[in-house]
Amino acid sequence: MRRQENKRCRWWRALARALPLAVCGVMLSAPAASAHERWFVDDGDRAIEPGAVFSWPTLLALGVIAAAIGLAWGADRLLARRRGAGLALDRLGIKTLDNLYAWLPPVLAVHAAIPLLVSGVSLHLFAPNLGLPRNLFGGLLAMAQIIVAVSFLYGAFTRAGAVLLAVTGLLGMFFFHPLLVLEHAGLLGIAVFLYITGRGPFSVDAQIGRLGHPRLHLLPYAVPALRVLTGFSVVVLGFTEKLWNFELAREFVRTHNFNFTTATPFPLTDNGFILAAGLVEVTVGALLISGLLPRLVILAALVPFNLSLPFFGWPELVGHLPVYGAMVVLLIWGGGQDLTPYIRSVERAEAQADVDGREEARPRAA
Repeated sequence: MRRQENKRCRWWRALARALPLAVCGVMLSAPAASAHERWFVDDGDRAIEPGAVFSWPTLLALGVIAAAIGLAWGADRLLARRRGAGLALDRLGIKTLDNLYAWLPPVLAVHAAIPLLVSGVSLHLFAPNLGLPRNLFGGLLAMAQIIVAVSFLYGAFTRAGAVLLAVTGLLGMFFFHPLLVLEHAGLLGIAVFLYITGRGPFSVDAQIGRLGHPRLHLLPYAVPALRVLTGFSVVVLGFTEKLWNFELAREFVRTHNFNFTTATPFPLTDNGFILAAGLVEVTVGALLISGLLPRLVILAALVPFNLSLPFFGWPELVGHLPVYGAMVVLLIWGGGQDLTPYIRSVERAEAQADVDGREEARPRAA
């Protein structure tokens, strides 16, 4: 009896190790690339094809998402006892770990600031496909993005910049279809994260007072908000640019000859390629929303989310920067449960600032 139980335990342990590897393998081998079709193909203001929501690709996507979340949940439960820092970050030492966490808000802020600045000066809202009208209202929304970008870059009045970014997105829904704006919900996640954490010790806010200090009562929600809204934006993009908009995706694939599976031993039709790409995208987004194995999901998504960069260059890179910033935060902070390193990083920086201030105020010997 005990031998049978031991065999079952060994079998479950092997399954626990195999499931994450299988998830990685599927993500890495899937014929998918997270290119933004609307940035390179004119689709007007149409968000989705009529009747697409209640179509068979939607049912298939829901089934794949449910299966992926079920597998991730099983792997998460089986690996719970062995879970550590995930990347052995605890071996870096307390001081090094604190400094690493202290850099997360600046890294995320810069990754969001660059595309906002580019969109603002080119009279777009968040992305090249959302062209703002050449009037006072369009100019104000563009200027708001520039102000937010400068605020995030320098870390000056960061919380006000985060609120302004959220308001800008809300106002954008009066100019564009709400789904087209929700494709950029990850920016709202960044705004929420920076509003809660502040810009951190490396900012103008930290130098002029305690504006860089985190909102401690909200800090447990910072990483989950970033994770959920980033995942939501990925899910929306998978539906609106692929599964609910095959005509747009087909035009994009044919115009740019982007179905690279044709040169492989397992070629797919254009529709099959679009379906596979959309399913991978919505699955990655749903797994991020679920919060299951976030570091593993990020690592598995690196290849499909970067594969389009060599083909579409700087516009694709700039547009993807907010997602990259969120990936960095989630890869290091994981699920966001451990708040101690970030709190310590802020306290350490403030203590060092106090020491520096006392040394400067100390009268020098003649």
